[in-house]
Order: sequence, then C-alpha cells, then structure tokens
Amino acid sequence: MRLTIQILFISSMLLAGDNTAKVKVTGMMCSYSCVSKVNAVINDIDGVKSCSVDFNKGEATVIYDDDKVGSKEIVSVLTEKTDYKVTEMANDNRPEKRSKENTI
Repeated sequence: MRLTIQILFISSMLLAGDNTAKVKVTGMMCSYSCVSKVNAVINDIDGVKSCSVDFNKGEATVIYDDDKVGSKEIVSVLTEKTDYKVTEMANDNRPEKRSKENTI
C-alpha cells in the first residue's frame, strides 16, 4: 500500500506541469521523412516531453512542460524550421476549458 501511494505521488509530481497541444501541419508530402522532420524539430524544443505525428490527418500531438515552453512557441519553432504551414488546433480536452464550460 505504501509503495502504491509513493508511486502515485511521484507520478503526479512528474506530470504536474504537463500539457498537450495539437497542431495542424499542412504540406507534408511523405509519411517517412516529413514526419521524421516534424518529430525531430519538435522533440528538440526544450520542455517537450513527447511528440506523435499523424501523417494521414496532418496533425502532431505534443506533450510538453508548460513551465518551460508554450504551445505558441512550439508552433513558432516548427514554422521557422520547416516549410510547413503550422497552426494550433483547438484542444477541448484541456481541464481549464472543461471547467469553464461546466460553470456557464
């Protein structure tokens, strides 16, 4: 029981500042090198914990530490370092958005 509580406590501390951003990446022409380029650029940003690129949807899902980087900076860096058109998508899974909707 103590071990379970310790694991949950440590896990919550590790994930405390995490946030998720979805970005639309328009202009990828191939499912290998274009996806690899987007992954490499995003994963090089300080504060990014992981990135998953869906070529078919033209989307990247980024998990990041919001104490180190913001979603707008991720979009900006990807736009500067690639030739793709990059825009932030609305993310309805953000806790603060859900709580605002529930209070209205």
